[in-house]
Amino acid sequence: MKTTIKMAVGLVLATFILSACSQKQESAIKDRLKDPSQQEEVLTLMTEDHELGKKYITKMMDSDHDTGMMVDELVKAAANDTILAGKLSDMITRYPDLMLLTTHHFMPIIANDSLLSDTFCDHTLEHENLAKAMHEKMEYKKSLELNH
Repeated sequence: MKTTIKMAVGLVLATFILSACSQKQESAIKDRLKDPSQQEEVLTLMTEDHELGKKYITKMMDSDHDTGMMVDELVKAAANDTILAGKLSDMITRYPDLMLLTTHHFMPIIANDSLLSDTFCDHTLEHENLAKAMHEKMEYKKSLELNH
């Protein structure tokens, strides 16, 4: 009986100690991350460790707020960095559904801004196949209208 009581008391004490240690460790991590050099160390680790970085991105993708922050920062950075803008453009081009979605959202903006509209038309005309396809589509629609 004494052995059972000792084991129960030992188990309870061990549970309290482990609980206290885990709480202490959690607060210690939060406290350490208040230090800018510790923040930098963690961020460096996350960028250098591919798997950890992917986990972080996945975690952020689960939050609408975080996703919005990522997109905002990416677009702001791409507006000032032609290499990043090219990478972003390549990624959008690689996914046709994303390309159509992006085009769908930007067309009203382009239509409402004469400078953007002129630039878009000039850029489109530089690509002969695209200009030809658009012309054929317009001619086809005209022929449909005449038949009705």
